[in-house]
Amino acid sequence: MCSVSGDHVRFDSGVMAEPWRSLSAVEAARMRDQLRDLARNIAGWTSARGQECLANGHEPSARAELFADWQLAYLHALRQVHEAAEVLAAEAALMGRGMGATYDDLGSSWGITKQAARKKWPGAVNGASGQPEKITVERCGGVAEITYLPDRCAWSWSAHGSDGTRHEAEEAYTVRWKAVIAAECFLRDHVNPWGDISGVPMAFGDPKECWCWDDDARAQEPINDA
Repeated sequence: MCSVSGDHVRFDSGVMAEPWRSLSAVEAARMRDQLRDLARNIAGWTSARGQECLANGHEPSARAELFADWQLAYLHALRQVHEAAEVLAAEAALMGRGMGATYDDLGSSWGITKQAARKKWPGAVNGASGQPEKITVERCGGVAEITYLPDRCAWSWSAHGSDGTRHEAEEAYTVRWKAVIAAECFLRDHVNPWGDISGVPMAFGDPKECWCWDDDARAQEPINDA
């Protein structure tokens, strides 16, 4: 039983429905567009041109995409997205395997064989207990580890929030998803409100000194008399 908006809902997490359906061509295109926007935003924050615009008090110009150095920043951002997907995939594989999914199931989901899935995500199950030894969960810039306690047939967790706060569970959980939810709640409650500001300029410069300043283009912009 779990509580959703104050209502108690009964469910059996051991019942597995048909896992997925294939994306349609339209859905696949929409997904690529969303990933493209994500990587472009990352490139805007991290590229030298984007940082110069931010330092001068305005959003990075779309013209940055016409430069090879920006495209390299965009390519690097796509690599970061790829690596993040690999981390999330490992998390999902460990969670799914411990909930009853087989290595055949994991391989089918990832488009690889059972043997390749076992090699890609080794140690998903402890042979003695039949449970994952440890699951790492990343949320809101923090990290939590959900650990199986074989002597108690229960679960515990420890977490490090992005605000620097560390905490360990004060109780053991007989159901793993309850430990996961508790750890995630802790991470969401302990977020660095300022984020990583190491690369954020403390004072704005002159927009006219920015690489993207164009006197002719600016002259054509409408003037706000108000």
